[in-house]
Amino acid sequence: MAAPQRYPSPAQRRALTPLFASLVRYFRARARGIELIPTDRPVVYVGKHPRGWLYLETMVLGWFAFFARADRPAIRVLEKEGTSVHKIPLVGFIRRNVNAIPASEDGAVETLAAGESVLIFPGGPREMFGAPDRLRWGGHRGFARIAARARAPVVPFAIAGADRQHPWRLRLGRSNTLWLPPIPLPVRMDVHFGAPMDPPPAADREALTRFADQVAEATQRLLTTAVEQQRRG
Repeated sequence: MAAPQRYPSPAQRRALTPLFASLVRYFRARARGIELIPTDRPVVYVGKHPRGWLYLETMVLGWFAFFARADRPAIRVLEKEGTSVHKIPLVGFIRRNVNAIPASEDGAVETLAAGESVLIFPGGPREMFGAPDRLRWGGHRGFARIAARARAPVVPFAIAGADRQHPWRLRLGRSNTLWLPPIPLPVRMDVHFGAPMDPPPAADREALTRFADQVAEATQRLLTTAVEQQRRG
């Protein structure tokens, strides 16, 4: 598999920088722990999948971790292809062409080897439709294998407020959901980055299992702390 084209291109940066900056203002976003993110190598970002469909909170994260500064690798989002969202004309085009790469371990490892970071939501749809601010990774440990194969550290993150963008949702049939309101509410978002966690050797399966569980625990603690701190103001 060929490595994806480098992101962002000059044209993408010109177009996306004002958009990302506007989203930071819209959500009154703040960030903590940016100084913990390595500047000399790509990383694997992992966090809870937001309860929403536009991924605006992911753009806010990208602003703080990359777009607003030039000292860290760009971020690619691992995303399943062919979903209903990809069929929406404008939204689907953006999701297919901005910074997503197909959700595969080999593709993620090649992206990291090319010098770009990857962002993974291990909980996927279970968290998208699950309880707010609670991880449901259910033994999904692909992110740990990716990090181990690429020898890249894992950086857990949490976005307090991301699960409050759409207070209601309406199921339409078996595979579609209408999020209400369709345009996310301007809730405050606080992005917290945790300390990088180095993976064990890829061949040590037992160590990889323990590592994945440790990352999940660290990510949940980070999210719980971020939400509590936001509630206290």
